[in-house]
Amino acid sequence: MRKTILFSSVIVLVTGACLLLGFTYSIPDEEKQQGLTGLFDVSKQGEIAYVQYEKGKPTLYVKSDRVSRVAQLPADQSILDLTIMPDRKTILYVTSDKELNEDSNSTLHQVNIESGEDEILFTREAIVMEIVIDPKDENQLFYIQADRFSPYSPGASLYPYDFDVHSYQLKNGEHHQHTDLNKYSMASLQVSSEDDSIYIQMDDDADSETEDQFFETKGRVFKIPIANPDRQLVISIPEDTQDLYDFVLIPDRSELIYQAVAGTNSEGTYEYELFSYNWDSQSIHQLTELHAYAGYPIYGADGKVYFMVDQQFGERRPDHALYKMNPDGSDVEVISLEESR
Repeated sequence: MRKTILFSSVIVLVTGACLLLGFTYSIPDEEKQQGLTGLFDVSKQGEIAYVQYEKGKPTLYVKSDRVSRVAQLPADQSILDLTIMPDRKTILYVTSDKELNEDSNSTLHQVNIESGEDEILFTREAIVMEIVIDPKDENQLFYIQADRFSPYSPGASLYPYDFDVHSYQLKNGEHHQHTDLNKYSMASLQVSSEDDSIYIQMDDDADSETEDQFFETKGRVFKIPIANPDRQLVISIPEDTQDLYDFVLIPDRSELIYQAVAGTNSEGTYEYELFSYNWDSQSIHQLTELHAYAGYPIYGADGKVYFMVDQQFGERRPDHALYKMNPDGSDVEVISLEESR
């Protein structure tokens, strides 16, 4: 009797497991994405806008005294970047296809945080990767645009390249292209609050001529004057410093906080941490030791550095969490985005 009951129980458990697996694998791939992404912005007053997937649908939230859902897209779309407008009432965000194809384009949205009213400002026959409001003119939006797509390998998804910096006037709808570099990659666009220039991360390959020389170039931070974009200035940093990726300038401390590879874990996966470089002391310090993927630093008006961490970097599904710390790397803490929802 006991054997019969045990055998029956095993059958029930196996059948249940099979049904669960069948249900899991019957879910379309585009609906399996879940959780926080690396996209976020912090306003001068401390509001946090961020994107997370809900059953594959990219969903835009804002956290202030409470958490509010602002917009949600279909599962076949993606949000590429976002920025909170200075009026604190609206968010600009750019969308495109989740899987890029030769017909993909980018659309800039303006959504009202309270009402959810969503207006399309423009659509480009290209991929807009990053957007930044000029701190000197809230009606001027700068953005990085990629004009071409190519697969890493036959049959693979397309990826964007041929990057340049453009701007868009919110009042009159005019676009301007400010650089003609056709870069393989550009990232971490920032607009100066002091003069008419931009800062951007890209490879320092101006003097490279051979394939080996291009391969050995390092990612650096450049300052580009808007009026004379050919006069690019590499931000001074020791030549033997490894590649720099995402970065943020801390003007009142004469510092640059940037992302770089700190080492590898036991499985050989790169670990990305945040570092600082001080121009006065010419010293470099590692700020985080999270043994994961720390990146996307933003300097808040409260004097804190906000950044995202993917604890499952290199794994099939990411596991992002939002952190903040002092510019010297002290008081690192996780920011809860769920507490008020």
